Amino acid sequence: MSGYTEVLYVTFAMIIISTMALNANRLIKVNNIVMIEGQLEAQVIAYAQDIIEESRALAFDENASYGASGNSIVPVNIPNGFSTLGPDFGESTRTSFNDFDDFDGYSETVTISGVEYQVNVEVNYVRTNDYATYTVSGSKSTLKRITVNIQTAYLKRNQSADNTNYNFSFIRSYYAD
Repeated sequence: MSGYTEVLYVTFAMIIISTMALNANRLIKVNNIVMIEGQLEAQVIAYAQDIIEESRALAFDENASYGASGNSIVPVNIPNGFSTLGPDFGESTRTSFNDFDDFDGYSETVTISGVEYQVNVEVNYVRTNDYATYTVSGSKSTLKRITVNIQTAYLKRNQSADNTNYNFSFIRSYYAD
């Protein structure tokens, strides 16, 4: 009879050790997934920040740019003298953009470290009453918001969900330049 109890103890011990090994493997897998997602999200943030910083380095508006001498050109009527949003004729690439709102409607697919990202940018005139909430303005204003949206097939909420959309915004004021 004592031989059966020893076999039973060994069987239970093997079950417990097997369960612990499976849980350890699952935790290692989850940890690796989280680490890789963190690296991919860092790439998303860096690329979005790059676009925002690039747009901030340009003039606020086509009609409020810098002349050949480096002096700013101010439109006669602010904000009605500002241009419409989007790139102007001949401005089809990021390197040809010369003002903040030229990024409106810009989209590209970029590959960083073997991962493909879909990038879409939109720029809107916005207005605010309390400098805490901003709404899209139906007309021109002295405030513009750039929103960079980035998605990749490698970052999803779960396996059956759509790609997670990461969006980053920046509000720019004509008077803060």
